[in-house]
Amino acid sequence: MNLKVKLWIENENRNLIFGDGKNLILQYLDSTGSISETAKKLSMSEDNVLKHLRILEDNNTSEMVLKIQGLKKDSKASYVLTPEARMVLQTYQIYQHDIKKFAQKKFEEIFRDFN
Repeated sequence: MNLKVKLWIENENRNLIFGDGKNLILQYLDSTGSISETAKKLSMSEDNVLKHLRILEDNNTSEMVLKIQGLKKDSKASYVLTPEARMVLQTYQIYQHDIKKFAQKKFEEIFRDFN
């Protein structure tokens, strides 16, 4: 038997504002600096990635991602996470790890005789 645990954060209107998907978006955006590369890695459209970023920003008091325009006229913009976004990302990952670890321990205690 395997235990699966899913963690997400909702706002006061019960709308999803952060979960595994946005976690991955921020991780890939941080490593690539590119909306298009992030979209490709996640098999999403660029518009969908941008939609998720807007949801993040609409539900936070500070910017999460900064767009840095390239120096040349034809160069693409790159994106960097703000310190606040890094904090949200890190906190979510720690919290997610701790919850999974706790849930797995409890699961094994309760179902140890069912293997």
